[in-house]
Amino acid sequence: MLFQSLSIAALIAALPTSFALPEVTIEALPADCSSYPQYNKQSAIAGPWIVQLRDSDNAALEGYGDSVVESYTTDPATGRAVMSSGRVTIVSNNMFAKQPLQCSEGRLRIRTATALDSTGKPTNIDWTPLSVGPYNFDAGLRYLAEEDDAPTLYQHYINGTKQDGYYLGGFNTSTWGVRWQKSEGPVSYNQPYYSLRLLPEGQALKFNETKSFLKIFA
Repeated sequence: MLFQSLSIAALIAALPTSFALPEVTIEALPADCSSYPQYNKQSAIAGPWIVQLRDSDNAALEGYGDSVVESYTTDPATGRAVMSSGRVTIVSNNMFAKQPLQCSEGRLRIRTATALDSTGKPTNIDWTPLSVGPYNFDAGLRYLAEEDDAPTLYQHYINGTKQDGYYLGGFNTSTWGVRWQKSEGPVSYNQPYYSLRLLPEGQALKFNETKSFLKIFA
């Protein structure tokens, strides 16, 4: 994945900007790929597309797209690092490359590296299933972890009027907490990023965390 230098604009995006996440009523759609945009009946695949922050409390983040942060562990048999899991994040600079998503074989998937080669570099790029969880107080979009619930696809209504587009969520919410995180080295491609976690009813924001929706950009 290629990155450009972090711009001043990206740093400004980390600062809070007053904006209001709209109050919406959510409707969960059927849990199959035909619910997603750009569904092809012959292939039974929907997509690919990316996801973006929408209607964020921090207006400076509007339209920022998805990336990933990986987790590594050490294989005791070889002493080498292996990729144990990963999670979907938001880029710190919207000029950075995004990770495509699609729905196939009845599951939302992300196209990303799923292993490390003998030199420790990410490899084996594949369409990998996404899940949420397992805990509603800190649930994000993740992959290569234990199989948890699939993300839920929602439509939004405001005062009874259906809004355009499709939104990702889970645990009966489509609201996400978005929070600036410093670079974690190679696992975050040596770049800072924004973390994502679902905000079910009753979950308070953490320090420097803002609310947003996560919309499919198709």
